[in-house]
Amino acid sequence: MSDQNDTPEVDPEDIRAAEKAAGIETVPEGTEDLPPETPPEDPTEAELIVELQAQLVEAKAERLRAVAEAENTRKRAEREVSNVRKYAAEPLARDFLQVAEFIRMALQSVSEEQADADPLLKNLRVGVAMTEKTLLDAFERNHVTRIVAKQGDGYDHNLHEAISRVDAPEGVEAGQIVQMVGAGYRLHDRLIKPATVVVAQAAEAATKAATEAVDAAEVGGEGDNNA
Repeated sequence: MSDQNDTPEVDPEDIRAAEKAAGIETVPEGTEDLPPETPPEDPTEAELIVELQAQLVEAKAERLRAVAEAENTRKRAEREVSNVRKYAAEPLARDFLQVAEFIRMALQSVSEEQADADPLLKNLRVGVAMTEKTLLDAFERNHVTRIVAKQGDGYDHNLHEAISRVDAPEGVEAGQIVQMVGAGYRLHDRLIKPATVVVAQAAEAATKAATEAVDAAEVGGEGDNNA
């Protein structure tokens, strides 16, 4: 015979589920003594004014940044368009530079004395000279200028390209130009072809360069013999 005073164990979760179903709200443990939540206080008028002023300053700064960026973009676009127009003739000028150099070589191949001695040669030389002038005039109209280097001019790496160095002749100092091999050209302020020149160097430097060249040749010869 079972004990009548025995009571079945009840799961607390079942109790909470039953209370919830009956609409009974229970207070979680440990929260009975918590103070009631305090609603946030509305900002004062002075605080609102300060906040609005800060927002106004930020809005003005954003506007100024946007205006500055738009102005920079406009100026950059204007520069790009100006450069495109300014240097539009560069590809065509480059194509005709070699033609101008061939004409100059043709003129230099016949001296004035030789031309004076032969009427046919003289007429030919005059025709070539007129062709060169016509081409150079066309260059000038399109802002292409010729760079000419004379003996004794200082070497400028922005305008010249040294293809050789020799002992400084009389009247020419080291670092100066001895001879121009080919003229240079620039379009407006842009160099499109440097003038090729021979530059003078001190005698000691020339001797050293020659010695190094001889040594290099000897080393190369020994290597060939060993092979």
